[in-house]
Amino acid sequence: MITSVEEMINEYVESWNGNNLEDFKTAFAKCWATDATYTDPNFDLVTGVNGIADLAQYSLEKIPTRKFHVLTKPDYHHYVGRYTWTVDLPEETREGFDYFEFNEDYQITRIVSFFGPLN
Repeated sequence: MITSVEEMINEYVESWNGNNLEDFKTAFAKCWATDATYTDPNFDLVTGVNGIADLAQYSLEKIPTRKFHVLTKPDYHHYVGRYTWTVDLPEETREGFDYFEFNEDYQITRIVSFFGPLN
């Protein structure tokens, strides 16, 4: 059971570093609400644990060596927040940031992801 926003975000980002679809489903189920949504500039709206796990599997197949990390501690209030992250790629490390919403059980209900540094 997750007991803080920091733990929730760490679990979420670490979930992206799984090795197969079942790993992704198990990991995301800990921090992702059943009907949670994910939005980024490159994909249509993703919904639910299976949806985010499928997206992570696609990402892994496309770039098998990528590794995600939390860059900054989440800044949050009133069940909304933001944080920055990095992804190590074969040719570079890229930065991004996420806006998130969560529920009283410390499960993410919505992520809107952006690529590039937070200006």
